[in-house]
Amino acid sequence: MDFKAQILEDLKVFHNPEEFGTVTNLWYNGGKYTLPIIIDHETVKNRTILMDDHAEGVNQVESTIYLSFEDLGFIPKKGMIIELEEAGVINLYEITKSVEEYGEIILELGAYSE
Repeated sequence: MDFKAQILEDLKVFHNPEEFGTVTNLWYNGGKYTLPIIIDHETVKNRTILMDDHAEGVNQVESTIYLSFEDLGFIPKKGMIIELEEAGVINLYEITKSVEEYGEIILELGAYSE
């Protein structure tokens, strides 16, 4: 087995819901997809507040998700909105970075939250 074939086999384990993946509903560009994803690096930080900004208490949320290209079949685009169902709640994120590496899609997401 060559290197790329081995990576694809490893990704099947990584995304497996019995290992690291969580079967999640996501919506993108009018379509609904139910597939295993890994959510990582969810952070909440204070956002930069400008002088004429009156939205106190709003924080910036950043998250990274990993999903299999084989499961989704396309690469979501930077700047688009993606919705994720997390613990029964649907959260909207903007895709701030989108890359595909060896069959895995890595999306960096950003949102604002109170």
